[in-house]
Amino acid sequence: MPTETKIEEVKMPDAKSGNIPLIWIHDMTWGYDESKKILFKKFNFNLKKWDFTVITGKSWTGKSTLVKFLIGQIKPYKKTLYYKMEDMSEFGDDEIQRYRRKIGIIFQDYQLINSLTPKQNIIYPLVLDSMPLTTIKKKYDAVNNLLDISSIETTEIKKLSGWEKQKVAMARALIHAPDFIIADEPTGNLDHENTLQIADILIKANQIGNTIVLVTHDEMLLNYLKKHVDVKTVTLWK
Repeated sequence: MPTETKIEEVKMPDAKSGNIPLIWIHDMTWGYDESKKILFKKFNFNLKKWDFTVITGKSWTGKSTLVKFLIGQIKPYKKTLYYKMEDMSEFGDDEIQRYRRKIGIIFQDYQLINSLTPKQNIIYPLVLDSMPLTTIKKKYDAVNNLLDISSIETTEIKKLSGWEKQKVAMARALIHAPDFIIADEPTGNLDHENTLQIADILIKANQIGNTIVLVTHDEMLLNYLKKHVDVKTVTLWK
């Protein structure tokens, strides 16, 4: 039976050991300038390869802000947020762009390009990287096998259901074999049945080697995941 593991504070990882985390947040204290509220006070977090981590908590507890840190949208203070033990506070714009191409992001609102077909949306990250067509085909076939996109790959984006749009977004996040995937409230616009289908896809993606960070306030979804996969949970509090 899969078990839940809570993430605890860890000591500075030893790079020489070869067991360094993908993401390491150490004693991060942070709040918005316009607000007196401190969202994170000596917050610690680590993400290792093959983890399935769920970040949960009520509204206004910092889930969206943590995602912004993880995708490089907010610049951290020095020596608080590391990617493979590189201090992300020292990343310039070019380094942030390279970093983002190493992660996969699944948004609640999909963020698909309406002028492109589903298939074109999915392969877009590979096209940006100027990958050979043979490589693009091989990678597309792999995500198509996982998510079964064939029946909608040429449909107009605006004609897709919410569930179908999310499948396309998931395939786009998976296709370039990212270091890890951030799924930010991916089931927020879906019904119960489609929520469980999304969960099953994320579980399978993790089982074949993908590292997952799922952000959700849905306790039903979290309880379902705990029954099927080893989950690390991070609960944010007010």
